[in-house]
Amino acid sequence: MGAGASAPNAFEKLPDPVDESTAMNMLGKCFDRADWETITGGTGSVAKQTFITVVTVRNHAPSLRAWLEFWRIDELLEMLESLDVMSPTDLSLLEEKEISKIGLKTVQQKHWGKAIAHSKYLEAIAFDKPPVPLHLWLESWRLHRLKKGLFDLGCDVKEDIIDLTESDASTLNMKLLEARRWKQACAQLVKLIRAFNFNDNSRNSAPSLETWLLSLKLEELTDPLTMLGAYELADLGDLDDRELASLGLNKLQRKHWDMGMLQVLKAKKEAELDGKNDDATFRGWLESWRLLRLSPIMEEMGAYVQQDLLDLEPNEYSLLKMRPLEAKRFEGAMIALEEEFQQWS
Repeated sequence: MGAGASAPNAFEKLPDPVDESTAMNMLGKCFDRADWETITGGTGSVAKQTFITVVTVRNHAPSLRAWLEFWRIDELLEMLESLDVMSPTDLSLLEEKEISKIGLKTVQQKHWGKAIAHSKYLEAIAFDKPPVPLHLWLESWRLHRLKKGLFDLGCDVKEDIIDLTESDASTLNMKLLEARRWKQACAQLVKLIRAFNFNDNSRNSAPSLETWLLSLKLEELTDPLTMLGAYELADLGDLDDRELASLGLNKLQRKHWDMGMLQVLKAKKEAELDGKNDDATFRGWLESWRLLRLSPIMEEMGAYVQQDLLDLEPNEYSLLKMRPLEAKRFEGAMIALEEEFQQWS
């Protein structure tokens, strides 16, 4: 965008209404005449708040595809993804020879120039976190079992979920605890969308290594990481610089890797919460409390990690059909679990 856009309180200082020359000065190379004609209706000016909202929406695209659609070059999506691009700010890391291979047509070149200018603006304001894909969001809420059903309903990004009716959601055949997490997840999703925050997957659960790699377009590292002995996300925190260099990451891949390391740190922290850092699995937790017999019942209820049990009300513990001593151990396990997660949150 123009130099004015990144100045402190730039948008607050705009006149009301905003005229075309002011908008062009503010947006610089990112000024899009088609958008301007749409929001002004040909009047030559637009209400200040409308102008700010349009710019804000463009800055917070829910996916790379949506961002490319803003600039009317979404036909380049497949080509860019093949070059490991996963967010707007990745474009600045493309080599000139890679860009030349795209073969832009005359009008595409104009749109591309605006998109590049916008990409650099987003990088300048440090807004370079990629949108959270649907599969990562689902796993962060332990709702990954619903992925196929959501795809069948036409949900490609998590923001599509708010268009589902209760009748649509009923086709997902959710289990008891899944339905509760779904309700929490949808409520939070609406808040995030209203705040233009498409990059948040807040939930006290780190993703699996497989999902983490897929979300960062690093799935080809699965075999090399396995050969290094990395089986869970937390294992990546043990890699040294020499081992990381052996993966042969290009510039974009390394950028994505570094972005994802925050989730690796969360995974290591989560692995410590059950008091057995060498066995952080749900099965290991159940075995440590001698409650493994209850595993099939818990899975049937939609509990896949120990944290899911925190969604159970005390008067629902009977649903687990525990024996007397199991019930006593379970009560102790829940108290310990609640204390651990309260300390972490």
